[in-house]
Amino acid sequence: MIFGAPLKDRAIKVMLLGSGELGKEVAIEAQRLGLETIAVDRYANAPAHLVANRAYTIDMKDKSQILEIIRREKPSFILPEIEAINIDALFEAEREGFTVIPNARAVSLTMNRKGIRKFAAEELGLKTSAYRFVKTAAELETAAREIGFPCVIKPVMSSSGHGQSVAKSAADLAASYEIALEDARGDSSELIVEEFIPFDFEITLLTVRTENETPF
Repeated sequence: MIFGAPLKDRAIKVMLLGSGELGKEVAIEAQRLGLETIAVDRYANAPAHLVANRAYTIDMKDKSQILEIIRREKPSFILPEIEAINIDALFEAEREGFTVIPNARAVSLTMNRKGIRKFAAEELGLKTSAYRFVKTAAELETAAREIGFPCVIKPVMSSSGHGQSVAKSAADLAASYEIALEDARGDSSELIVEEFIPFDFEITLLTVRTENETPF
């Protein structure tokens, strides 16, 4: 139920906040299910813009701009697709009765490396690579020596590998620090230094859950 009308009596709208390649695939599949799609991103002609029913270009870090589009379109579901987004807008949208997938708190945790790492390692007690959060070049050097080389240096907020680098020795730290600050997407005031874990391949696991067997 959204704004007093059952979903089955409304045109179901999915709003993508972020319209990259993944957003494009989501928009295509949503349209195959008969859903209306609205693609929003910070730059014009983003991939999902090209296939959605409607597209908007706004400052994704501006709370008022995000909320204005949400209130205008009244989407059935809001799907954040990028990290560089104003999280407060999502919490406000939820307070106004909109549905954020999975929810604003989950988005807030997963889109911020500090939030998700502290939640996983410190609250849930899950095993993770060694890590330190730093704010200055001096703190970075100390953390890197404690963790050991090679180590991975990232902004707490970024996407698609932006701002990430591997420091193989102390000589690489200055360059890694600059890369992290310059290429961060979103908040660049804090970095994370992680233990380097050798791996052969990466697996992405997608988990889908609904409240009932017929979400639409």
